[in-house]
Amino acid sequence: MMNRRTLLILAIALAALIQARLLPEVGLETLFNLPLFVLLLLSSVRRRSTLIAGAFAAGLLLDALLWRPLGQSALTLSVAVLVAAAVRGDGDAGWARRSTAAITGYAAAAALLILSSNLLGVGTTAIGSGGPERLAINVTLLIFGSAVGARRRAQQLRERPLDDRLS
Repeated sequence: MMNRRTLLILAIALAALIQARLLPEVGLETLFNLPLFVLLLLSSVRRRSTLIAGAFAAGLLLDALLWRPLGQSALTLSVAVLVAAAVRGDGDAGWARRSTAAITGYAAAAALLILSSNLLGVGTTAIGSGGPERLAINVTLLIFGSAVGARRRAQQLRERPLDDRLS
Protein backbone atom coordinates (compact mmCIF):
# COMPACT_ATOMS: atom_id res chain seq x y z
CA MET A 1 0.00 0.00 0.00
CA MET A 2 1.22 3.48 -0.82
CA ASN A 3 1.94 6.03 1.85
CA ARG A 4 0.54 9.57 1.90
CA ARG A 5 3.64 11.17 0.43
CA THR A 6 3.56 8.93 -2.63
CA LEU A 7 -0.14 9.61 -3.12
CA LEU A 8 0.49 13.35 -2.81
CA ILE A 9 3.19 13.24 -5.49
CA LEU A 10 0.91 11.20 -7.76
CA ALA A 11 -1.93 13.69 -7.23
CA ILE A 12 0.36 16.57 -8.19
CA ALA A 13 1.48 14.64 -11.29
CA LEU A 14 -2.17 14.04 -12.16
CA ALA A 15 -2.82 17.78 -11.86
CA ALA A 16 0.04 18.35 -14.32
CA LEU A 17 -1.45 15.86 -16.76
CA ILE A 18 -4.84 17.56 -16.50
CA GLN A 19 -3.16 20.94 -17.09
CA ALA A 20 -1.30 19.69 -20.15
CA ARG A 21 -3.98 17.55 -21.77
CA LEU A 22 -7.49 18.37 -20.54
CA LEU A 23 -7.48 22.13 -19.94
CA PRO A 24 -6.27 22.97 -23.49
CA GLU A 25 -9.25 21.03 -24.85
CA VAL A 26 -11.70 23.30 -23.02
CA GLY A 27 -9.71 26.51 -23.53
CA LEU A 28 -8.64 27.07 -19.93
CA GLU A 29 -4.90 26.36 -20.21
CA THR A 30 -3.88 30.00 -19.85
CA LEU A 31 -6.44 30.98 -17.22
CA PHE A 32 -4.77 29.19 -14.30
CA ASN A 33 -2.03 26.67 -13.56
CA LEU A 34 -3.60 23.70 -11.78
CA PRO A 35 -0.37 22.12 -10.42
CA LEU A 36 0.71 25.51 -9.09
CA PHE A 37 -2.61 25.93 -7.27
CA VAL A 38 -2.39 22.46 -5.73
CA LEU A 39 1.18 23.08 -4.60
CA LEU A 40 0.48 26.54 -3.20
CA LEU A 41 -2.62 25.52 -1.29
CA LEU A 42 -0.87 22.51 0.26
CA SER A 43 2.45 24.22 1.01
CA SER A 44 3.75 24.08 4.55
CA VAL A 45 7.10 23.58 6.20
CA ARG A 46 6.24 20.00 7.17
CA ARG A 47 5.41 18.96 3.60
CA ARG A 48 8.07 21.06 1.88
CA SER A 49 10.34 18.19 0.78
CA THR A 50 7.45 16.11 -0.57
CA LEU A 51 5.96 19.09 -2.39
CA ILE A 52 9.30 20.03 -3.95
CA ALA A 53 9.60 16.48 -5.31
CA GLY A 54 6.04 16.75 -6.62
CA ALA A 55 6.75 20.19 -8.10
CA PHE A 56 9.81 18.89 -9.87
CA ALA A 57 7.93 15.89 -11.30
CA ALA A 58 4.93 18.02 -12.33
CA GLY A 59 7.20 20.64 -13.90
CA LEU A 60 9.08 18.07 -15.95
CA LEU A 61 5.77 16.56 -17.09
CA LEU A 62 4.43 19.97 -18.11
CA ASP A 63 7.62 20.88 -19.95
CA ALA A 64 7.78 17.56 -21.81
CA LEU A 65 4.09 17.49 -22.76
CA LEU A 66 3.83 21.17 -23.76
CA TRP A 67 7.20 21.41 -25.55
CA ARG A 68 8.65 24.01 -23.22
CA PRO A 69 12.32 24.29 -22.25
CA LEU A 70 12.92 21.28 -20.02
CA GLY A 71 13.24 22.32 -16.37
CA GLN A 72 11.64 25.78 -16.61
CA SER A 73 8.34 24.75 -15.05
CA ALA A 74 10.08 22.48 -12.54
CA LEU A 75 12.20 25.38 -11.31
CA THR A 76 9.22 27.74 -11.25
CA LEU A 77 7.00 25.35 -9.28
CA SER A 78 9.81 24.48 -6.85
CA VAL A 79 10.53 28.13 -6.09
CA ALA A 80 6.81 28.78 -5.58
CA VAL A 81 6.65 25.96 -3.00
CA LEU A 82 9.74 27.23 -1.17
CA VAL A 83 8.43 30.80 -0.98
CA ALA A 84 4.90 29.79 0.05
CA ALA A 85 6.16 27.38 2.72
CA ALA A 86 8.50 30.02 4.12
CA VAL A 87 5.73 32.62 4.34
CA ARG A 88 3.19 30.22 5.80
CA GLY A 89 5.60 28.90 8.40
CA ASP A 90 5.15 25.95 10.70
CA GLY A 91 2.00 25.06 12.57
CA ASP A 92 -1.60 25.84 11.89
CA ALA A 93 -2.34 28.94 9.88
CA GLY A 94 -5.60 30.79 9.40
CA TRP A 95 -7.01 31.79 6.07
CA ALA A 96 -5.21 35.15 6.00
CA ARG A 97 -1.78 33.61 6.47
CA ARG A 98 -2.54 30.82 4.01
CA SER A 99 -3.77 33.37 1.46
CA THR A 100 -0.70 35.55 1.91
CA ALA A 101 1.58 32.54 1.48
CA ALA A 102 -0.26 31.35 -1.64
CA ILE A 103 -0.31 34.81 -3.26
CA THR A 104 3.37 35.36 -2.47
CA GLY A 105 4.25 31.97 -3.96
CA TYR A 106 2.16 32.78 -7.03
CA ALA A 107 3.96 36.12 -7.45
CA ALA A 108 7.35 34.44 -7.11
CA ALA A 109 6.39 31.83 -9.71
CA ALA A 110 5.13 34.49 -12.13
CA ALA A 111 8.25 36.63 -11.71
CA LEU A 112 10.57 33.66 -12.21
CA LEU A 113 8.58 32.49 -15.24
CA ILE A 114 8.80 35.92 -16.87
CA LEU A 115 12.51 36.21 -16.10
CA SER A 116 13.39 32.72 -17.33
CA SER A 117 11.23 33.13 -20.46
CA ASN A 118 13.01 36.36 -21.33
CA LEU A 119 16.42 34.79 -20.71
CA LEU A 120 15.57 31.73 -22.81
CA GLY A 121 13.86 33.77 -25.52
CA VAL A 122 10.55 31.93 -25.37
CA GLY A 123 7.10 33.44 -25.06
CA THR A 124 4.94 33.23 -21.96
CA THR A 125 1.30 34.00 -21.27
CA ALA A 126 2.28 35.59 -17.94
CA ILE A 127 2.74 38.95 -19.67
CA GLY A 128 0.23 38.47 -22.51
CA SER A 129 -3.16 40.01 -23.03
CA GLY A 130 -5.75 39.58 -20.30
CA GLY A 131 -3.14 39.80 -17.55
CA PRO A 132 -5.13 41.86 -15.01
CA GLU A 133 -8.23 39.68 -15.40
CA ARG A 134 -6.17 36.50 -15.08
CA LEU A 135 -4.44 37.90 -11.99
CA ALA A 136 -7.77 38.79 -10.37
CA ILE A 137 -9.19 35.32 -11.06
CA ASN A 138 -6.07 33.58 -9.71
CA VAL A 139 -5.91 35.68 -6.54
CA THR A 140 -9.62 35.11 -5.92
CA LEU A 141 -9.22 31.35 -6.36
CA LEU A 142 -6.20 31.28 -4.04
CA ILE A 143 -8.02 33.21 -1.30
CA PHE A 144 -11.09 31.00 -1.64
CA GLY A 145 -8.97 27.83 -1.53
CA SER A 146 -7.08 29.13 1.51
CA ALA A 147 -10.30 29.89 3.36
CA VAL A 148 -11.69 26.43 2.61
CA GLY A 149 -8.42 24.80 3.71
CA ALA A 150 -8.31 26.75 6.97
CA ARG A 151 -11.91 25.89 7.73
CA ARG A 152 -11.34 22.22 6.96
CA ARG A 153 -8.26 22.10 9.20
CA ALA A 154 -10.15 23.78 12.03
CA GLN A 155 -12.88 21.16 11.71
CA GLN A 156 -10.27 18.38 11.84
CA LEU A 157 -8.76 19.84 14.99
CA ARG A 158 -12.20 20.09 16.63
CA GLU A 159 -12.93 16.44 15.86
CA ARG A 160 -9.55 15.03 16.91
CA PRO A 161 -7.26 17.65 18.43
CA LEU A 162 -4.24 15.40 18.88
CA ASP A 163 -4.37 13.94 15.38
CA ASP A 164 -1.68 15.22 13.05
CA ARG A 165 -3.09 14.23 9.67
CA LEU A 166 -1.05 16.64 7.62
CA SER A 167 2.36 15.07 8.18
